[in-house]
Amino acid sequence: EAMATLIEEGCKRIPGMEVRVRSVHDESAPQDVLWADGLAVGTPTNLGGISWRMKKFWDDWAADNWNKVDGKLCCTFSSQGGHGGGAELACTAMNIVLMNFGFLVFGVTDYVDKITTLHYGACIAKAPRNPTDKDICRVLGLRLAEWVAVFVDGRSDLHPLKTTKLLNAKAGEAESIEPKSKAATIPTDPEPKQTKTITTISPKASGPTAESHPGRVQLIVRISVPTRNQTPWKAMASELESYTRREPGCIHYAFGQIEDSATEFYVVEEYVSVAALDTHSNSHYFQRLVPAMGKISSTLSVQKVFPLSPQPLKQDKSLYLGLAGLVVGLTGGVIISKYV
Repeated sequence: EAMATLIEEGCKRIPGMEVRVRSVHDESAPQDVLWADGLAVGTPTNLGGISWRMKKFWDDWAADNWNKVDGKLCCTFSSQGGHGGGAELACTAMNIVLMNFGFLVFGVTDYVDKITTLHYGACIAKAPRNPTDKDICRVLGLRLAEWVAVFVDGRSDLHPLKTTKLLNAKAGEAESIEPKSKAATIPTDPEPKQTKTITTISPKASGPTAESHPGRVQLIVRISVPTRNQTPWKAMASELESYTRREPGCIHYAFGQIEDSATEFYVVEEYVSVAALDTHSNSHYFQRLVPAMGKISSTLSVQKVFPLSPQPLKQDKSLYLGLAGLVVGLTGGVIISKYV
């Protein structure tokens, strides 16, 4: 269940996502599977395979729901007693079960740190206690939400290759994240209760674009930096900040660290126009520093924001505090109601 909660957090990093957590014992779980556009299915590793309760859920569910879920997006995750305990085997076995129903199963190629990735699903040992284990879960949830936005809502601008997957992608390519659909997570079946969860993502109306808002533009980028990489990363961030603040089209540019997090950082940016943002993205220092920073960190989310006020705030400090509050609001686990 701890993994499920973190995956839920990852899904909610794209606003408009409604998250539901269900166990194999919940009466609503079978219908929630049908309702959702995407699933993340979790099972404890049991002798290198799926727990018997999780397997029974799908055996029972098949009778009335065969041929009803073809094309739904799906990913998996598992907890094991210790590293090398078979969690990847359990995820692979779970993937095979889901493929039999017609789910489109995906892996994640991103590295959370230099030696940890999610090719077959999110795999950890015991509960997710350290920052890397927590990031593994959040990245899985975020990627599920991104794929739902891309393939269900048709939001090609939210493709991970254009947003969170590469920090050195043009920042201006990531637009306001406002999906219109549902995604679901079926998380762990923790021992001894053997539970499963579901997260769902609900519809939302389309939002502003660069064409409809030709004036100022802001970017809020959230980044995960392993502790051992923070010294060189902060040095490059400071250099990038110094260069960017000299740009004629830059109103505000500042890096910061997320409250109560040892590994998560953000950068808040504001420019006079999208053209000024593009100029920044094409600058020689951006092209040199951002790829280097991306090699020792991972981007968790990119938000493009179009300010409601016609003019920038007079005091840079006031703008900074206001935007920092927005970062906390967007990513701090605020409940987002279902859009109708």
